[in-house]
Amino acid sequence: MKKLLLTLLVCLMTTSAFAGSILIEGFEYGNHDFESPIGWICDDNSWLCGYLEKDHNRAPHTGNWYVFTDDDEAWMFMPMYLIPTMRYRFSTWAITDGQYNLSLWAGSAPNPESMNHHFHSKAISSQQYMKVSAYVEEIPEGCEYIGICATKLQGGSFLTIDDIEVDMVEQYTFEAQAITGDTAMYPGTQAVFRFLIHNIGYDPVDVTVHPSNEYFTDFSFYSNGVSATTFPTQPDETVRVTVYATLRPEIEPGTVAWLDINMTIPCNCNTAMVTFWVTPLDITHLEDNNTSVINVFPNPTTDYVTIEAEDLQEVALLDMTGKTLSSMATKGNSIRLDVSGLKAGVYFISAKTCSTSSFVKSILKM
Repeated sequence: MKKLLLTLLVCLMTTSAFAGSILIEGFEYGNHDFESPIGWICDDNSWLCGYLEKDHNRAPHTGNWYVFTDDDEAWMFMPMYLIPTMRYRFSTWAITDGQYNLSLWAGSAPNPESMNHHFHSKAISSQQYMKVSAYVEEIPEGCEYIGICATKLQGGSFLTIDDIEVDMVEQYTFEAQAITGDTAMYPGTQAVFRFLIHNIGYDPVDVTVHPSNEYFTDFSFYSNGVSATTFPTQPDETVRVTVYATLRPEIEPGTVAWLDINMTIPCNCNTAMVTFWVTPLDITHLEDNNTSVINVFPNPTTDYVTIEAEDLQEVALLDMTGKTLSSMATKGNSIRLDVSGLKAGVYFISAKTCSTSSFVKSILKM
C-alpha cells in the first residue's frame, strides 16, 4: 500500500486584486484516506488521497487534504469546458522525495490519448513545495477535460499535489503584496517600505503608485535601482518596489499612523492597495527635532556616513528603539562615521552643536 512520508507546507500569496477563479481544488472536502480524489477520474487508483491533522499555515483550515502517487506514470482528469476565446492560468503546488515530471494538459476525453493540448511541464525534485504555473494564450475547440500527469524520473519516490487552481486571465489586471511589516520610527525621520507588483493579465501594463500623505511626506520609489512612480510590467512579471518616506515631524507619539499606497493602471479597470502600519516614537529626549541644519550622506549607505553641521560637539548613533549604539565627542563641522558593521535597517544620527541644540536624522543601512 502506498505510504506518504512527506510534510505539507503550502504558502499562498494574499492578493489585493485578482482574476476570477473558476476552479479551486484543494482536496479539502469529501475525500477519504487512500481513495481516489472525489471529482477526479483516475485509472487504477494511480492517485490517492491523504490528510494531515495539523495546521499548515493556510487559514481557515486546520488540516489539509492532498493527493499523491508513486506510480511510474499517473493521470488525473477533471471535466471542465474551456472556452476558446478566454485565456487561462493553471497552477498547482507539488513536492517529492525523488524526481518526477509534472505536466498539465487539456483534451476532449478523460484518457491520455485525448489529451492533445499541452500547457506546461516542470521537473519536480525538491523536498519543499514548488509552484507549477502555466499561462495559456489559446485553447483549441473541444477541450472539455483538464489532465494532470506525473511521470517518475527516479524510482522509490512519491509525488504530492495540493491546491490546483484554474483562473480566467483578464487583459489588464494585477495584484500587490506588502513585504515590510509594522514599523516604529521617530517623527521627522525616514523609513523604508517594500512591496511587490505582479502583472496577472495577458497584456503589458503600467502600474502607477499614489501614496497617501496624511502621515508621510518626501516620497521616493525605486525598482532595480531606478527612481519612478510608474512601473512597466510584462504578463506574469513581478516587480519589487522600495519606498522611502518621511514621517511628518508634527505627528504625536502614540498616534495610530499608516501609509497607504494605491496603485492604478491606465484603463482604470483595476486597482490595488498596500498598507503599512507605523508607530510614532517619543523623541522628546532627543531635544529639538529640527533637521534642517544637519546633513548626513550618503543615505542610503553601506559602509560610511558623513555628518555635517556647524560647530559639532557630539554625535551619537541610535537604533530604532532609541538605544544609543555609539557616541563620540568631536570638533569642527563634519565627521565620518563607520556603519559597515551594522545589520541592514533604519538607524538614527543624533548630533549636538556648540549652541546646545540636538538634531536627529535617519539613515538607511543597506
